[in-house]
Amino acid sequence: MGARSWILAGATLVLGACADPEAASAGESLSETSAELPPSETESETSETSDTEDPCPPAPCEPCTCVAGELVCACEAMLAEAGFVELLAREYELGLGDAATLQHAAAARQFWAFQPADLAPADAPVFVFFNGGPGVSSGMLMGLSTGRASFATPLTGPDATVVDNPYSWTALGNLVWIDARQTGFSYGLLDDPSDVQARAAAMSVANFNSYRDAADFVHTLLEFLAEHPSLRDNPIVLVAESYGGTRAQLMLDMLLHAPAYADGSRKLRDPALVATIQAHHDAVAGADAGPEQIAAQFGRQILIQPSITGHTARISAGALFEQPGSVIHALAVELGVVYSTCAELGGPCNPYDNALDFVSAQGRSPYDYRAPSSWLTALLTLVDARLNDSSTTQTLLGVSAPTIIGLAASERVGAWRALNLDNYPSDAASGDWPELGGALEPWDRYFVSFHGEAFTRFRSHAARQLDVDPDDPHFGEVFLTNLIWVDTLITDAAYDLAVYTPAIAGALTGYDELVSAVIVDDDASEWLIEYAPALGVGARIVSVPRYESSHAVTLDEPGLLREDVALWLD
Repeated sequence: MGARSWILAGATLVLGACADPEAASAGESLSETSAELPPSETESETSETSDTEDPCPPAPCEPCTCVAGELVCACEAMLAEAGFVELLAREYELGLGDAATLQHAAAARQFWAFQPADLAPADAPVFVFFNGGPGVSSGMLMGLSTGRASFATPLTGPDATVVDNPYSWTALGNLVWIDARQTGFSYGLLDDPSDVQARAAAMSVANFNSYRDAADFVHTLLEFLAEHPSLRDNPIVLVAESYGGTRAQLMLDMLLHAPAYADGSRKLRDPALVATIQAHHDAVAGADAGPEQIAAQFGRQILIQPSITGHTARISAGALFEQPGSVIHALAVELGVVYSTCAELGGPCNPYDNALDFVSAQGRSPYDYRAPSSWLTALLTLVDARLNDSSTTQTLLGVSAPTIIGLAASERVGAWRALNLDNYPSDAASGDWPELGGALEPWDRYFVSFHGEAFTRFRSHAARQLDVDPDDPHFGEVFLTNLIWVDTLITDAAYDLAVYTPAIAGALTGYDELVSAVIVDDDASEWLIEYAPALGVGARIVSVPRYESSHAVTLDEPGLLREDVALWLD
């Protein structure tokens, strides 16, 4: 697979599906080493068939016996877990045609956390959560409020730091959160991270671009599934917030059209990635599976205030903000001030930037125009405080942190976080992790809520030259081609101007080689995407529920969002 997963079993007990009641009552259990076996070994050693029996599906665990085409299993209960997937150093090509350049990605350890579904986890979908930025930890989504515990202040009140979450998505399925390279609990690996030149070389476009980032997530997700055979063929639902929407489009494109990432027709050429994806599809969908068959597993996405069309959504938003009676004009009336549009100002003027600058000048946040301009900083500060506290983190994960292999100082040889160490407070100044896991080297950190250096590298001159920076409009094309196969829900948060959901519909109409019309039905909370007749696709519906919310819908409307997702899944 090209990656190695380190796994930790935690403390939340849920009965696994496929359990044989008689075997369970007799005390039979899964061998502790069975999860480490490749699927082919598990199947060959645990499925007994004869020439007259129908073949059984892959065994979810040991011990399993195939009886007349049916698996009879005694599976261990699933537990909350957390761990790291080791991403190996590799060479790959970035860019198209003559513009493609050879890149060297450094090794890293990518953090993941898992919580099983409340009921029948072996049969339930797997929701895969990640935040955006790029450079923002997925701990934000985990703590606000998707897992079994939450540190959202509307739930905790002033006297607690973390409480049980009444809106946990474990009621809907299994949950996996993944932190991006260098972000959250994930960290890089170098032979000598004390060498500032080595860190500078690794803090480059080779490690921090939209395509490498998405490939990292695909590797980690597929390695997680391989290490959890009872979940390996379950439906996967990507749940992406903000820039995570762009990441989700590339992940889906890689999964649906893997060969394109070896033949030079995509902006990333990585044969090792293709081999990893193909090995998964061979085991689950079949060696000859096409996008339709692959979408049976990887065919749903939930996009929370997403960035999916590069700068074209901002152009569309700016045009809407300029219109009489726009949300910006309404805010100006509410505040009793004058808002001057670009048309009124004349001269060089970007309508989107002009509108957001106006909002900021009034002391309001573009991410929640009801809130002070410090809204985003305050939210990141909350995430940083809670996940730099070991007790809160263990409650949030449902896992004993000292047993997470690769987390403690003694297990982080070669670990590094940042180039400019002054940009990130020390662990001792941020929380109590050094007391639990030991003091780290000066260039390392336990938890980083937002990695500003990674954020800037994604938008570097080198990334723009290769047309892979987050503002590039080609990501909208990827979204539209994915939508042919992938059922999609996009949130519409009433008070978010930074990602203004109505503008996404307008932006999509600009891809006229793919789309003939985008019909917005506010009453039905749907968009009808009509594809160009030459494609022979017809139309697809996107569910777009409305929320009285900021950019952080899981913070402001956790119950309603979960309810809408449950209805959408049905």
